Amino acid sequence: MITDAERTDFLALGAREYGANFGFQRLLEVLDRCGVEATVITSGLVAELFPETLKGAKRRGHEVASHHWDQSVHPYEYKTAEEEREAILKSIAAIEKAAGERPLGYMSPGPRPSPYTLKLSASLGFKWNGDYGDSDVPYIIDVAGNRLVSVGYVRPAYSDNDILTLGLAGALEQLKDEFDAHYEEAERHPMKFRYAVHNFNGGRPGAAKVLENFLQYVKSHPGVWFCRCIDIAQYWLEQAKAG
Repeated sequence: MITDAERTDFLALGAREYGANFGFQRLLEVLDRCGVEATVITSGLVAELFPETLKGAKRRGHEVASHHWDQSVHPYEYKTAEEEREAILKSIAAIEKAAGERPLGYMSPGPRPSPYTLKLSASLGFKWNGDYGDSDVPYIIDVAGNRLVSVGYVRPAYSDNDILTLGLAGALEQLKDEFDAHYEEAERHPMKFRYAVHNFNGGRPGAAKVLENFLQYVKSHPGVWFCRCIDIAQYWLEQAKAG
């Protein structure tokens, strides 16, 4: 008899190791060539197992944010807020050790937060949260007197998981068409565009080329701000303070 503890999903494990060992570096090189700084969202476990990847990202000016301790448990599955808090603290410690800086942003696995996630995020010093896909633009959440910026996940845009089923040419066309719609609407009011790339999926050669071609396309449009999540959060907080 095989117990749950003895079951190992080698397909999933191999994909994640591919992402850490190959896909992530390929994506960093794409961002280098395009001159774009991004936010890297990582679990604490990945930070512990592959610290050099985060060191390389930080050297290049990318933000490193927390994606919980690992992806095996969604926060709403914890029985208590303290269990969730301990997992987040473990991720913070591992990321700070690897990247040399405490993360200022958090997104839960999924993202599927618990009723405690926002309060925990604010109390642990995070400046932004990426769990909610309910707005075209970032907004500030008052959490027991602490201000936390909701930068949103991919909505109203996409992740690589959404579009790579269209094929490489179709994925690029989808991104361009969606960006054009955002860009046109941004003439009337602010809009954000977030494309989330997983290193084990979007870090494959063809998918990484889709990202590179898309970034070059976007860079041909004036007035686009390429920013990390922490840049969005700081800007939103400054505007709120000034207003």
